[in-house]
Formats: sequence, C-alpha cells, structure tokens
Amino acid sequence: MTVPAPPDSPPPVEDTTGPRPVEDTTGDDPWTPPGPDRGDVTDRGGAPAFAAAGPPPWAPYPMPVPPPRNSLGTAAMVLGIVGSTLSLAVILFWLSWLPALLAVILGAVGLGQVRKGLATNRAAALAGVILGITGLLVSTGAGVFVVTQLWAVNQERKAEEEAARVRAEAAIEAAETRAAQEKERAEAEKQRIEAERQRIAAEREKAAADERARRLSFGQSYTYPDGLKVTMAAPERYVPSTTVFEAPKNAKIVQVTITVVNTGSQGVSLEGAGLPSVRDAYGGPVFTLIDGSARMKILPGSLAPGEQATGVSAYALPAGAADPFSVGIDHGLGSQRKNVIWSGPPA
Repeated sequence: MTVPAPPDSPPPVEDTTGPRPVEDTTGDDPWTPPGPDRGDVTDRGGAPAFAAAGPPPWAPYPMPVPPPRNSLGTAAMVLGIVGSTLSLAVILFWLSWLPALLAVILGAVGLGQVRKGLATNRAAALAGVILGITGLLVSTGAGVFVVTQLWAVNQERKAEEEAARVRAEAAIEAAETRAAQEKERAEAEKQRIEAERQRIAAEREKAAADERARRLSFGQSYTYPDGLKVTMAAPERYVPSTTVFEAPKNAKIVQVTITVVNTGSQGVSLEGAGLPSVRDAYGGPVFTLIDGSARMKILPGSLAPGEQATGVSAYALPAGAADPFSVGIDHGLGSQRKNVIWSGPPA
C-alpha cells in the first residue's frame, strides 16, 4: 500500500520510463478530508467533523527556528570598548562620547531583544551598556576637567595681562611722576639760577651804587655803615712857611681839610685813615708837603660816639696834572673796608 504524501510536500518526480502504477481509489487516503462517504461524523449542519478520539494518524513537522539577532549586542559591546578606551585619553574626550552613547542605545535595544527571545548575547549587550555609560561618565569628567583647565589657563592669562597692564600703568605713572619731578626740579633750578642772577645783579648794582655813592665831589659827605661821617672840604691854596722837603718846581700847592664825626653809638677806629691818599689827574701819587707850621693836623686813631675831629694836610700838584686831582680815605675792617674818593679842580 502506498501512502500519499502530505499536501504541503513537493510533488514526487514522475517516472516516465516504466509502466505507470494503477491508482487505488478505493483505499483510505490519510490526507483526504473526511466526508460522508467515509463514514465520518458530521455536525448538525452537515459539515464533516473529525473523530474526537485518538491522535492524528501522522507525525507533525517541527516549526523552523529563526537565527538569534545578536548583532546589536555585539555592536554595543564594541562601541562601548571604543568609547571607554577613547575616554581614557583626556585629549580625545570629544571623540569618545559618540561611540559610548551609541553603545548605551544599542545595548539597551539588544537587552530588549534578549528579553523577547530574539537574541542570546545578553552579556555582550549588558557589557556594551556598562562600557558606554562608563565612557560617557569618563568623557564628561574629562570634558569638565579640560574646560576647567582651559578656564584656569584663561583666568591666569587674564591675571597676567591685568598684572602687565597694572605694571605698565605704574611704570607710565612713575615715568610721568619722575618727569614732573624733573620738570619741577628744573623749574626750581631755573628759578634758583634766576634768583641768584638777580641777587648777583642786585649786589653788583648795590656795589655800583655804593661805588658811585663813594665817588664824590669836594664839599660832599659820606657816612660809613658804622656811623663815621666824613666830609671833604673844597681844596684851598696853601702857601708853606718852611718845608722839610722842597716842593717840585711850578707845582700847585693846595690844602686839604677832612672833617670826621662819629654818628654811631659805638666808638670807631680811624686806623689807616689819618692821612688821605692824594693822586693827580693821571692817577699818580702826589708829593706830600710838610712844613714846620702848626697848620698841619693828623686825625686821631679813634673817635668816641658823637666825637668830631679835623685833619689838615698840604700837597704839591704837578703843573700839568693838577686838574682834576682826587683825595681818598680808607676806613673799615676786613671786607667792610671801603674807600671814599673826592675829586675836582684845585683851588
């Protein structure tokens, strides 16, 4: 007896070389649905029904099992390894976050497939998630560290620039201060020099004025700083009686009279002022005439306050150098010693 093949099996290859077998239409075909002609039980509507008792007369075919979908878990683990490895290098943190994030996403999807029974590599998917999270955390920490360091470097650079700016401003201010001080010193020095020049000019003017004040004509008076007042009378012709020394020929003999008064509150010394200094028109010394008369008088060595004295002397002026002639008196001590000169024609 030949058992027919199941309906879903491929049709058998027909042998066309030999005699064809005779089909048995009267036998039982296990693949033919039951019908009334086979004595099967039918429901009330007349539809055939299988017998309730006993298993089917053939063995069931096993259902094909699809292969496991482990690619997402494997990819998650690989990306997790790459992300975590890149995150260990601080300078590559900006490259590690993307594979780490993809590892977390793919690992989560892979775990979902494992729970559904579509994948069997739960360990790989879980490792991808863990490594991805680790890579994200490390890359985030590295990013924070790098940003912090960059911020610190930037702050340090700003601090250095600020310090440099402050130093530059301080240097400029110090230079300006030194320049102002130098200008002030130069101005002060200029003022000092100008004041010194003015002082010297004033002293020279004062000395010139004092010099002019001590260049008098006969008959005028001069008072020294210590109160000694000196008056030189106009010269008079003098006729000697007897002389110790003979006067030069054709000489013009004149008498010089000096009156001194101490107008100060203290005594004054007349040392060196007893006899005046007489010079002719050319500045040469004049011959002093000394006779035996009592008309000649010499000034005393000192004067008490309010005391007065008179000195009289005679001089022989050369005939060609008598007009004008001068008479001088020196009085004072040290740098205060000054001479007063009277000049004019002889009598």
